[in-house]
Amino acid sequence: MNAESSITAALARLGAVYNDPPRVSRDGVRLLRSPLGAHLRPTTSPLVYSTGESTPPVLVFSGTVAMSYRGTTYNIPVDIYLPPQYPHRPSVIFVRPTHGMMIKPNHQHVGPDGNVYMPYLHEWRAQSHSLVEMVVCVSSLFGAEPPCYAKPPDSSASGNNNTSSNGGSGGGRRRDQINTFMQGVFNPHANQQTGSGGAATPPSYDTISAGNTPPTTGNHSSNGYGQRENSNDDPDIRRAIECSRIEAELVDAKRKEEEEERLKEARRLSEAVEVARQAQAEEEVVHELRNQLTARLQGRLSQFYSGAREIISDDLRKQTKLERGSDDVREEILELRRRKDALERSHIAMDAATADIHSFLNSMEDQVEIPVDDLCQPSSVWSRQMLELDAKNHAISDVLYFLDRALVKGTLPLDVHLKNVRILAKQQFMARALLTKIEQTMAAEGSGRKGGKF
Repeated sequence: MNAESSITAALARLGAVYNDPPRVSRDGVRLLRSPLGAHLRPTTSPLVYSTGESTPPVLVFSGTVAMSYRGTTYNIPVDIYLPPQYPHRPSVIFVRPTHGMMIKPNHQHVGPDGNVYMPYLHEWRAQSHSLVEMVVCVSSLFGAEPPCYAKPPDSSASGNNNTSSNGGSGGGRRRDQINTFMQGVFNPHANQQTGSGGAATPPSYDTISAGNTPPTTGNHSSNGYGQRENSNDDPDIRRAIECSRIEAELVDAKRKEEEEERLKEARRLSEAVEVARQAQAEEEVVHELRNQLTARLQGRLSQFYSGAREIISDDLRKQTKLERGSDDVREEILELRRRKDALERSHIAMDAATADIHSFLNSMEDQVEIPVDDLCQPSSVWSRQMLELDAKNHAISDVLYFLDRALVKGTLPLDVHLKNVRILAKQQFMARALLTKIEQTMAAEGSGRKGGKF
């Protein structure tokens, strides 16, 4: 599993602990891909403060951070916690000594509980600081002063070492103690760093501190050799003093060399921090430019998509309208064809009727004209009587109409109007009653018209 996927899986397990998960994931990936974070692995665990307060499970980078001490690379076990307020609050770092190690007392940047204190965390700014620079600063501080040393086997061993620092081998023993002290630091390549074929048992921190203080004057000289009660003219005393002077010069030269190495290492780490900061700045600039380009492309694509969608929608509407128009045109064509066929048939029938009329007219030109009154002749006596009564009924209706018009216009007096209406109504009633009687008689005999209208 690569760095990005492992951090993504860890953040997925944590849920909504962080307010800015993309920043946490981006900083974590950069840390794991950096040279000093290659031996760190992401996991989850609650963060417990020295006050006893704790947080929900947060992202933790557990493993080792490399440091360089006197030209040798050592790996210090650490846990780097990202609190829920990250990146607005700095990460919390703990040194986790192994079974055979102890945290150095009164360390300038590491507390008794392993908590790391340094100016970089105190000056933390979310906009300008990063985990990569923080780990570089931790490596630089640990290289200047290692945070842990080998755990002593018991308290009596420390006292024995302090009391055995006399005699002519005092200076050599002090150098061996210092070298053995560094062998106690966690180092996966310890066999390669020991020049005598293996590391001796690391001394306690009290032994190292006692070796750094000058011994008291008395029966022993400051260089560890015995001093005779005679004057300095003794050749043995002069040789001892000369050896002490030479050893002091060697120690001073060694100290200057170590100081130069520390300065070089500090400059190298400073350059590494600057390079890392520049790389991060360049990466942020590239990320910002990428975001701007992405936003611009998305905006243009959105505009293009909106325009294309409107054009496609308009084309679809026009296509639907054209399809409906095409269906209407087809239906209209079919209707016109039906009308054409009907007109053609009507035209043929009209031509035939016209031909029949012309033929009839031609046949009637040679005949004598029949009077109008002779065109309709009743077939029986009842039919003749019904025709006369029907004519009388309609004639009386016409007379009654004109009487009403004359009364309305005032040309006919009311009494004359009433008298004539009474006479004509009686005659019309009698004509209609007789017509009804004749119609009933003809219906009973099955001859004549049925249901006549008046």
